[in-house]
Amino acid sequence: MSESQEEKYIHPDSRHRISLFGVAIRSRAFVLLFALLAQLLFSGMYHEGQIFPFILRGAVLLAAIFMTADCKNHLIVGLILGLPALFLISTLHQFDNQVRDWITYGNVLCLYLFIIYLMLTQIFNARIITLNTIGLALCTYLLIGTVWVLFYTPVLALNPEAFTHPILDDPDPIHTLTYFSYVTLATLGYGDISPVSNLARNLAIIEAVTGTLYLAVLISRLVGGYSKSKDPRG
Repeated sequence: MSESQEEKYIHPDSRHRISLFGVAIRSRAFVLLFALLAQLLFSGMYHEGQIFPFILRGAVLLAAIFMTADCKNHLIVGLILGLPALFLISTLHQFDNQVRDWITYGNVLCLYLFIIYLMLTQIFNARIITLNTIGLALCTYLLIGTVWVLFYTPVLALNPEAFTHPILDDPDPIHTLTYFSYVTLATLGYGDISPVSNLARNLAIIEAVTGTLYLAVLISRLVGGYSKSKDPRG
């Protein structure tokens, strides 16, 4: 068999392995998307002493670190921010330490903001709208809601009466803040939890405007571009 023939010949099993590896790499956004959806769906199943919410948050962190694997420099930043936060989150149910909690908070917030930056950069630099690009856009939308939970957290810590609902009295205050954040992001306005302090109201206004503009401008543009790219006449 000649050298050129050898280059063309690939064992079927090797192709299968390469294909699966390629799908995993190209689907990083969907890995994070599914982790975020799982956190939203199941994090409310909380009882005192359970570690299930911490497992879900750890899964989101791992998926976020995986998102930075597009290049070496990004991965280094992701590991520097994500691994300490992952370790600290794994001990949240064992020890009560406010300094540790705020260090974890800072690492997670910086990591999520970095991931949003990376995803938006990929979206706006994409010349062809693919299913993966739409996945990046959906993932960014969900991650924005999670980031706003982190914005509301210090507001609530500094002023327990910043919201009409006594959130700190709930078994899992983070889940309640998550509910409020996504209701605000989607501009549903149920009214069962409302911001009271000026800072909480300002953050809610910015989140609602961000969610509306994001859906109206970015998602509609991406879906329209993807449809045109699939049009055989286009």
